[in-house]
Amino acid sequence: MPASPPAVAAPPDDDGLSGEDACPDGELPLEEPLIEQMLDDDPADSLDVGPCYEPYDDDVAEVVDPEQPEAWDLAEKFVETSILKLNIAMMKSGKRAAEIDARLRAIRGRSDLDTVRRCVAELLEDCQTYLAEQSEAAERFRNRIGELGELKSLGEDIEMANLEQSAQIETTISNLKHMDFESDLEAANQRILGELNHLRVARHKLRDNQETAFLTISRYENRMDKIEKQLGNDPLTKVRNRIGLETTLWHWWQQNRQQAHRMSAAIFDLDGFGKVNEEHGPLVGDRILAHVAELARQQATAADLVGRFAGQQFLAVFADAGPRAAIKTAELVRQTIERTTFTHRGAKFQITATAGILEVAPTETHESFLAKLDAVLKHAKRSGPNRASFHNGREPEPVESPSFGAKYSEVAV
Repeated sequence: MPASPPAVAAPPDDDGLSGEDACPDGELPLEEPLIEQMLDDDPADSLDVGPCYEPYDDDVAEVVDPEQPEAWDLAEKFVETSILKLNIAMMKSGKRAAEIDARLRAIRGRSDLDTVRRCVAELLEDCQTYLAEQSEAAERFRNRIGELGELKSLGEDIEMANLEQSAQIETTISNLKHMDFESDLEAANQRILGELNHLRVARHKLRDNQETAFLTISRYENRMDKIEKQLGNDPLTKVRNRIGLETTLWHWWQQNRQQAHRMSAAIFDLDGFGKVNEEHGPLVGDRILAHVAELARQQATAADLVGRFAGQQFLAVFADAGPRAAIKTAELVRQTIERTTFTHRGAKFQITATAGILEVAPTETHESFLAKLDAVLKHAKRSGPNRASFHNGREPEPVESPSFGAKYSEVAV
């Protein structure tokens, strides 16, 4: 192990979290044990850093199947496996919660007491089931914190996030049990939707913390090249997730550090996205995220990298592109989002995105890259929503761009 652990860079602010990633119910057997797959992979395969443009239906559960103890026990030597176990429980619960949310929204304005009661009963059952699964996974993780050595504090942070989420679940259970449905059914429906939103925010906060921890541990133990490719895909948007983005960037830096390749990046944060989830539900939010991911991919070249960085944030890395080209592409994406009208059940609404753009030097470190991303996005957000900033290497500065001909469109979600 290295002499000292790397700095843990926090992801940019995430003030409006997205809908949950769905987890397939089917069991897919592993063709061979996970550890053997990692050790037997052809080294040439680990250098395949082309963009993930094909649809992915795989998720974490298909790599570490919770229903196969023998595969789980074999993978137990990696502390990260405990983190994946927690993610599996979160994804399953999130899928069930999204279904309940959609049914409650469908009966707004109608006196359907039976449906509300059924939804509450199912939500209570799901909360209690998830709390038990999460407690078991958290205990497994807690027992292995000692293996993190100098990164023990990182494990303690995850344990604290687990406790916060458990407290939210217990609060929701108590609120549901004492809720009055008879006097004002519509108000009760709205309060249940509020509880679902609180649970979603808590889940996503824990998930983002776990992905950051997973990557930090992998970098610290020099195992970035051993991360399973399936773990790097976001099944909702069909692009890379945070793990996939950082793993690919690690490969790029390993290959290009001694070469004078130009590289630029842009991070997009959807403005007020939390309000979309609250007003229209997480399933609508999910469809918007998938649409925005597709918009970004359409503007990218085959050599570029596009992924979901955190929640409602997307990162695009432009290979062999200077600042002007990156600003033009990023602004075209931002302006296209601005000119898109979304429709859902007769309602029409729009969203905007704030963008931070920077040039990435071949000698850039992971820590300095994330720090610049954070700084340039915060600079843009301070200027107001629907703005862009560029980091010139010393400090962020506002971007004043002409219209790049983005088309107006209407998208049903």
